[in-house]
Amino acid sequence: MKKILSAIIATVMTLAVISAPASAEIEITEKSAGKSSVINVDYELDESYTVTIPASVTFTDTETTVERGVLAKDVVLNEGSTLYVDVSSMNNFQMRNGSGFIDYYIQINYATIPKGNEYILLIINAGEGSGWAILEFKSDLSKEHAQYAGTYTDTLTFTVSIK
Repeated sequence: MKKILSAIIATVMTLAVISAPASAEIEITEKSAGKSSVINVDYELDESYTVTIPASVTFTDTETTVERGVLAKDVVLNEGSTLYVDVSSMNNFQMRNGSGFIDYYIQINYATIPKGNEYILLIINAGEGSGWAILEFKSDLSKEHAQYAGTYTDTLTFTVSIK
């Protein structure tokens, strides 16, 4: 039993030595030319970021302005790169229920996002680390177009890209 246990321990120790990463070393001796050596010191950091967008926006008869934030944090990019956060509307900024619709719009810093696709909400350059925008969703909830009972909806798509 002792021989089997000793054999297992010896095998495990041999495998540990074989699987250990090789680390080349440089030896400088009295016979070395120049008596110095150059080595590299490295660290690799991958691009990363976290972008937080609103989960939903709900208007009511009394709440026709809703504020929601878009936040980019812990942004680490390659030098010269930029992170963009865009928004686009499936229904051109109209909440729809069949053929009925209710217009709404989004403002950033009191400027209205034009109707259309892929409006840039945030631009964060490499080295900036974070950025944010407060979006004001506004609607007059005009019932002239809301001819049908039910839920009026639109779908916003937030796209994050690095260029």
